[in-house]
Amino acid sequence: LKTPLLFFFFCAMAHFLQRFGEAALRSRQVGGQILPPLVPFTEALKIREEAYKLGQVWPFEHIVPGTPKAPNATWFWKNKQQKEEKKAKRAKEINDAMAKMPQLVAEYRASRQYDWNEVSIIDKLTLSKRQIKEKYVRKKLMKTTSNN
Repeated sequence: LKTPLLFFFFCAMAHFLQRFGEAALRSRQVGGQILPPLVPFTEALKIREEAYKLGQVWPFEHIVPGTPKAPNATWFWKNKQQKEEKKAKRAKEINDAMAKMPQLVAEYRASRQYDWNEVSIIDKLTLSKRQIKEKYVRKKLMKTTSNN
């Protein structure tokens, strides 16, 4: 490959393609062992797509085949539209949930409060404030769940 190709600068393995050309995309045999190509197939696909984006011709079409889908193809626009609809729907769900958040936080805090006067004296003497809160909040929650 005598002519330098601009799209080779977009990829880490591109210098192998520029230096070795077609041989970098083929399996090689060294000392009786078959080794993988210097440029993996997936990396070659990325380089090929960059070449097509720049409007250049992919010289190794017979090794790494297939033309990428054009950005003006109908599937591209349909897929893009579906993604945008899904994104808008998700954003709406998030906004609705965030609108309910202050009410949910207030309900949660109200459910976790207890009256210090209801705490028995033995509990005040033997338990820490955290243990007391856990015990009495659990009691309160058990009452509300059994009533429902």
